[in-house]
Amino acid sequence: MAYKAIAFDLDGTLVTDRSSWWKLHRHFGTYEPSLKNMEDYEQGKIAYDEFMRRDIALWKPRPHVDTIKKILLQYHLTPHAKLITETLGRKGYHIAIITTGLDILANAVASELHIPHVMANVLILNKKGYLTGDVIFNVDLLKKEQAFNNLVLKIGVDKEQCVAVGDSRYDRGFLKNAGLGIAFNPDEVLRREAKFVINDLEELLKFI
Repeated sequence: MAYKAIAFDLDGTLVTDRSSWWKLHRHFGTYEPSLKNMEDYEQGKIAYDEFMRRDIALWKPRPHVDTIKKILLQYHLTPHAKLITETLGRKGYHIAIITTGLDILANAVASELHIPHVMANVLILNKKGYLTGDVIFNVDLLKKEQAFNNLVLKIGVDKEQCVAVGDSRYDRGFLKNAGLGIAFNPDEVLRREAKFVINDLEELLKFI
């Protein structure tokens, strides 16, 4: 199979933090109450956009976007992330980020790594730059394959010609929906289920 596009998860894949949402909750001291929101979402009691709104409502007083940027933009790229994206770009692959995290981080990483396609969730701000508590919902944690399908339509390639790279159990459908799914340094659930596992992003070059 001649692959034409590669879609990366963000948290735990291109950056070292496993979850940018958890990073925000640790800063605001809201990690523990956020677990109830996740439980309700995973049990199907609420949709993902409601999950995000409930998480944001925990951050009090309602923060300014500059505070969110200050937290999220202190990130570290995964080793060899820049090398692999530069190599893929030179080879002519379409490269994308698909993440349930926020576009603030996704766009910054995409800019640094010269990744042209980004699908992420977006905070809605008021005129003064404070969070309204609402979001633009683009990527569902348990249905990332839907965002992936939208992406390949936009790019104009068949999903069988795409490689998907992710690190967690939430990436299972995303990886299975691509022509080639690769688990990178995965959690135990994904490690058990993944057909291909790598522990260094540079190993991607063996598959494409």
